Amino acid sequence: MNIYFLCKRYYTNKDLIHDRFGRLYHLPKQWVTHGSDVFVDAIDYRNNTVINVNEVGVSFHTIPATASKIPRFLLDAYRNACIAKPDVLIASGDIYIGYLGLWIARRLGVPFVYDVYDYYPSFRINRFKGLAWLFDHTVKNADLVLCASQPLLQKVLNGLSQNALLIENGVDTSLFDKGDDLLARQAMKLMANIPLVGYFGSITPSRGPLLIEACRKIRLALPNLRLVMAGRVNDVCLDESWIDYFGELGQSDIPKLIQACDVVCVPYADDTFNSMSGACKIAEYLACGKPVIATRVSNHEQIFKDAPSSICDPDPNDMAKAILSQLQNPEIALFPEELAWQSIGQKLYEALTKLV
Repeated sequence: MNIYFLCKRYYTNKDLIHDRFGRLYHLPKQWVTHGSDVFVDAIDYRNNTVINVNEVGVSFHTIPATASKIPRFLLDAYRNACIAKPDVLIASGDIYIGYLGLWIARRLGVPFVYDVYDYYPSFRINRFKGLAWLFDHTVKNADLVLCASQPLLQKVLNGLSQNALLIENGVDTSLFDKGDDLLARQAMKLMANIPLVGYFGSITPSRGPLLIEACRKIRLALPNLRLVMAGRVNDVCLDESWIDYFGELGQSDIPKLIQACDVVCVPYADDTFNSMSGACKIAEYLACGKPVIATRVSNHEQIFKDAPSSICDPDPNDMAKAILSQLQNPEIALFPEELAWQSIGQKLYEALTKLV
């Protein structure tokens, strides 16, 4: 099977080419293991230089889409798709990429798959008039829609398309696994014999402040507790002396930070974007065998149905209570093997073969 995959180079604050992160890297990698020829066009908003990389059997190619390159990038995407001669075309990442993928697929006469890993109309940049309609139009006309979370899948099924499949954000189990917490603390220069609570991901007004306030409350009872964080920061202050902020790290360092912590968190506020999200970090936390605290948004309650102590309200007081409970009496959810990229890739490949 020949697969042409149109996506973004930079997403979730990671670089597809250098970070080898997430579904945009691991799904093509899995398709190759099933014998497919895969050509990835990654739209690049930051650089004018084209990069070609062949890795794990996948041809990764960047298409510059800076202001001066926008007219050319549309032509390049169409030309590259024609050269790839795909049996199926897949687009992932934002509304206009989905629509461009649909447009090219229809001209090539091949099935179109739209990978919706977030609810794109909730992005601030997508609130211009007409973009929500364009999203609905693309979803309705796709031969298959991939959704990264159960709530997002239900939204698609309820009025947009019945041709939808749950393809969650998985984890690279060769990188994320159970480790020795003391060795991890030594590697990351974190103190031993004190409680560490962690969060690793985008730190924004809706993803972070809940946890900071909860830890501030916990420190009244456990003054030596420290909060460990890593990820891109937007409009959140991290100047507390008890916060160890590691900046934006490569994927290879994140497992050590998770392993070093006593409890790891998904501190999402209850808003439209978070309620539809499928957090990449949940699979990473579970693969490392750590106690988790996640707010009651999206399908987190379902994910942790066998470890109810992992769930709290999106409220600092309830989160503080839940973290203290996990520190004192840890309840660890088992890692579901279906969140390994191998299992996810197998599920998706079987769905693609039915389209071709």
